This record gives sequence, structure tokens and C-alpha cells, in this order.
Amino acid sequence: MKRFTILGGVARVAGWLLAALAPLSLAAQSKAPEVHTRFTADTIMIGDQFGLHLDIDKDVAQEIQLPQFEKNQLTPQIEVLGIDRIDTLSQNGRRVKVRVSYRLTSFDEGTHTVGGFPVVWSASLQDAQAGKADTVLAPEVLSLTVATFDIDTTKQQIFDIKRPINTPLIFDEIKEYVYWGAAAAVALAAVIYLIILYVRRRKKRTGPKRVIPPHVVAIRALEKLHSRKLWQNGKHKEYYSQLADIVRVYIENRYGIGAMEMTSDQILEAMREVNDERLREKLRELFSLADLVKFAKMAPSPEDNEQAYFDAYFYVEETKQLPEPGQAPAAPGATATDTTDMPAEEPMEITPDNEQKEETR
Repeated sequence: MKRFTILGGVARVAGWLLAALAPLSLAAQSKAPEVHTRFTADTIMIGDQFGLHLDIDKDVAQEIQLPQFEKNQLTPQIEVLGIDRIDTLSQNGRRVKVRVSYRLTSFDEGTHTVGGFPVVWSASLQDAQAGKADTVLAPEVLSLTVATFDIDTTKQQIFDIKRPINTPLIFDEIKEYVYWGAAAAVALAAVIYLIILYVRRRKKRTGPKRVIPPHVVAIRALEKLHSRKLWQNGKHKEYYSQLADIVRVYIENRYGIGAMEMTSDQILEAMREVNDERLREKLRELFSLADLVKFAKMAPSPEDNEQAYFDAYFYVEETKQLPEPGQAPAAPGATATDTTDMPAEEPMEITPDNEQKEETR
């Protein structure tokens, strides 16, 4: 009987503690995050690269939206090259400290000042999805001095480059290169001969192959991604990483632009000459949402997830390359689910670095 009395008392005490801590938790969420900034160097030579550390001290439930820089510029004199990394520095109870490291450069000589770095935050994921947000500014005023080289043209005289000294070449100096070059030439000829034999035999067995157009490859990859139901299982980051990479690969194969090695803003700038504003707006919305999910841990709504898929699908359909008049289509009757009648010379599989292995069905 005493045991039940003790257990009942412990339960009541635990209930009082939870009731007392609940207002503290809500107060922690409503308190604005603390934001601080600093340059890794306050003096650089013109064209050198340096870093900007953005430290955010926030409640674990708060959602942060990373700043978007217009034309990749922090100021008209300081350019933003990209984000180096995002780290969690420490966690103490409900407070967590996150650092976002940007890589910057400048090509304007002089002293440049940056102050009031803005960060948009929401008290919870529900508030962020509902559009409820506020802005907090970093209190630091940062100063950067960009130096250049001083050249006194009155004392420095420019001369032509001297020609190399002409010395006779003897065989003993190059005989090793000649022997190794001859051996390499023979080995290369043998390899080329074997490759030609292999290609001829393979053509006899399989016949000529047709290349799958980039838009067919992209649509197949989109439908395969859609069928995996990643975001329905809470894998938003993996879903948006693969969705953005599919579009990047399509742009790279369709327009010959190195989209996989470019930032989102660089891709949009490169597409200015080949796409109209309506199509580039679709890309901008898709890449912006993908960056928020990957870097700010945003969890979009089901409607946003489906709309992102349809935006990617719409962009591929609107920009696909049609066959020239009088030319047979490269893939007659091919659809995104048709994978048997169209072999490619080099089959492409969209596999981002962070893609997990597909679950066994």
C-alpha cells in the first residue's frame, strides 16, 4: 500500500514539473535567435578569397531561412561565391548554435563596410509553412580593406621576354625519350587495334544504337523518383536533392552547360540566353525550394512537393529539343516508362552523392 502511495506522489510531482516547464519552452521558442557575423580576414589583396561566418544561436524548434543574395553580391563591392559548409557548433538544452560559412571575394580596391546582416526566422515549422516570419539583424559592423599592387611607372621599365639560348641537341639527351616513345606508340597501336576489333564485333551482334534524347532520360528519372514516394516517407532532403540534380543533368545535356558544377544563381544566369522569363521563373522557384530544404531543413507541404515535381516535368516538356523537319524522331513513341525498346550508348543514372540505396521491395 505504501508503494502505491509513493508512486502516486512521484507521478503528481512529474506532472507539476511538466506543467511548470511548458511555459518556459514556449517562451524559448518565441525568443528571437541571436545572430553574429565576422570576416575570417579584414584585409586581403584584390581578387583573394576569404570567409564570412554567420553564427546563429536559436531554439531547436525555430526555423531559419538562409539569406538570398541578389546577383551573388553581399555588397556592390563584395561577391558571394557560395556556401562552404553548415556546421552545428554546440547544443545546450534547447539552444543550438549553427554556423553558416560563406566564401567571398572582392575586386574593388578600398575599404568596404557591411552591417546589419539579416536573417529570417519562424518560431516553428508550422509558422514557417504558414508564412509567419520575422527578421533579426546581426549587431556587428564588418570592415574589409582590399589592397592592390603599387607600380611606379616612372621607375619601372618593361622589357620584352628574352628568347631561350639556342644550344645544339644531341641524341644522348633524348635517347631515353625516343625508346620509351617508340614503346608507347607500339602499345597504343595495339590497344587501338583491339578496340576497333571489339567495336566491329559488337556492332555485328547488336547493330547500331540510338541515343536517348535528354528530355526522355529526364522524364524517366522524374517518374522513377515520383514512384519512390520519398517525401511521403519524410525523406524531403533526399527527394529535393534528386529532383534538382535531374533538372541539372537535363540542362547540362540539353544546352551543353556545366550545370552540375554551378550554383543555382549561376544556372539561372546562364539560362537567360536560351529560356524566356516564364521558364526561368519555374527554375528559380524549384531551386530556391530545394535549397531551403537541403540547407535550412525546411519541410514543405505536400502541395509544394507535388508542385515542385510538376514544375520540373513542365520545364523539361517545354524545353525539349524537337526533331528537325524531315528528320525521324530520335525516340519514336518513347515514353518515360518505356525502357525496353530504346538502348542508349551510355545509359545515364541520376545518383546524387547523398542518395541512399533504394529500399528492397
